[in-house]
Amino acid sequence: MFGRKKALGIIRENLLVKGDKGEEKITVLFDSGASGSFIKSEIARKISTPIELRFQREFRVADGHKVSCKHFCDLSMEIGGKRIAIGAFLIDDLPAPLIFGALDMEAYMIRLDLAKRNLDLSEFTGYMLALCMAMRV
Repeated sequence: MFGRKKALGIIRENLLVKGDKGEEKITVLFDSGASGSFIKSEIARKISTPIELRFQREFRVADGHKVSCKHFCDLSMEIGGKRIAIGAFLIDDLPAPLIFGALDMEAYMIRLDLAKRNLDLSEFTGYMLALCMAMRV
């Protein structure tokens, strides 16, 4: 649960995640309390070629400590019969192999149905929305 002290919602799914070097079926934690998407470094290096970030990123985890990230990777997976792609930050110590964060869920219009403990794909099209904010001058 990255990004906030309290997770707003968590759903787990076992998905086949692909990178440029291979694929692996892993548990994906859909976490509406996580700011971005994160993958365990060892899994990322096995299935993808990590890309070095120009600037190191720091994230505060649920227990309050900070973790640093120097790499991310491009991943794809199939959800609801549609292939999607995300960029995930590589972190050594995570509570799940892959955390699918709120920004990626919002971009793909994936919601969490906490009552049924599954993903709500009623608005999911498989296409990423262009997220932008209007600014007033």
